[in-house]
Amino acid sequence: MYSGKQALRLEKFKASDIGGLDKELKERKGSGKYDNTRTPYNIELINYDGPTLASSTYDYLYSNNINYNPNKKNTKVLNGLIISSGQEFFEHYGMEFKDTGEVYKTGDNASKPIRHVIIDEEHQLPTEIRRFFDESLSFISDYVGKENIRYAAIHLDESTPHMHIYFTPVVNEVKRKVFELDENGHQLKHEITNKKGENKLVPIQKKDENGKNIYETVKGKFLNSDQFWKQKGGNASYTLLQDDYNEFIKSKGYNLFRGEIGGDKTHLTNAMKQQKELNALNKKIRKENELLKEANKSENEFIDKVDKETSKDILNPVKKGLIKQYKDEDIYNLSTYSKELAEDNLRKDLEIKSLTKQVNDFKSGKTYKEQNKIISNQKQIIYEKDNEINDWKTRFQKLSNEFKLFKEKIQNKIYSLTSKVFDILHIPYTWYEANDIDYAIDTTRDYLKKHSKSKNDLER
Repeated sequence: MYSGKQALRLEKFKASDIGGLDKELKERKGSGKYDNTRTPYNIELINYDGPTLASSTYDYLYSNNINYNPNKKNTKVLNGLIISSGQEFFEHYGMEFKDTGEVYKTGDNASKPIRHVIIDEEHQLPTEIRRFFDESLSFISDYVGKENIRYAAIHLDESTPHMHIYFTPVVNEVKRKVFELDENGHQLKHEITNKKGENKLVPIQKKDENGKNIYETVKGKFLNSDQFWKQKGGNASYTLLQDDYNEFIKSKGYNLFRGEIGGDKTHLTNAMKQQKELNALNKKIRKENELLKEANKSENEFIDKVDKETSKDILNPVKKGLIKQYKDEDIYNLSTYSKELAEDNLRKDLEIKSLTKQVNDFKSGKTYKEQNKIISNQKQIIYEKDNEINDWKTRFQKLSNEFKLFKEKIQNKIYSLTSKVFDILHIPYTWYEANDIDYAIDTTRDYLKKHSKSKNDLER
């Protein structure tokens, strides 16, 4: 029997987001519904040293020589975790709740009364609840590194008790780009046009023989949220965190329900969807079978009726005197109609048999298998063509990269030579002018002509 549901939520904060956290954590101003009469009973487990959470965080980064790029606006400076459970969990361990007079408007608890925890001098935090939060903090400290935790607190002034933990996602190694260098060890650069239409010089990233970017592993201390969670399992990191925490907290005596695991839940949903589609298809087939049966029944009834009509005495010349009541033309027309009707019935019978076969093939999976075989063959052809195209793309990319490198080396040589000539002749120039060989030749020729003429004038 579970004592409650596990609630563990992850948040990530950029530098621009940290300022608002101080107001929420210290002044209790924000989007939450805070009861100021219960705020004094909040418990700060780990407090930050500086006047604000932001200043404390940056002091920690600088004083510990943790590398990060302060100019990168999207850097996740802090990660936050919220740990809690449902009210039934806290009631199980002795906490009391009271109705607020309001009800939930949406969600699983829609129309149910909103309650909040009772905490005052007479209703203190139960020992087992405090131990629950202490054990949870111990787990997170080991998981992210205790030295990286900037703040941790238990909040009791909202509807349900919960704990906030904020930490800097620090790693001991990162993967970095490798760039092309010249013979002097300087980065080679090439010109690109950015989104604003501006020309910009950027380093050339080194590539392997397959044209893929090359990276190197650098050791040290780095603030890098993406690398932190990649090292914890990549896309599965959050699921693994939930699993590890659930196993840990259960070992401490708190039987929390982990909930549906993301991967299994998705798989189950897809399976249910496929089953639903198959059930709908079977239902459609059964309906078509019923229609076929009705069509066969109606056809047989119609044939029986025609047989009876055509077998009556109007077409039976045995009875004496009966044929005299009808004209020869009428008898001929009825006979012809009977033959046409028989041919039409035969044709319809063949169509019904063909449809029945199609339905049976569909039910047995034969049609699906044949279509699947055709699709598989088409996929194989597409796959082979894609491989062939990708092979040519790789070759083209390799040649293109080699040509770019060659072009850039030539351009660098031109720049080196023309800039030296300009420097010797004391001709002012820009980067673009030094890279324009025609401009350099014309400018140098004009300069030499001008100064040669001046020299001749002086000699005279």
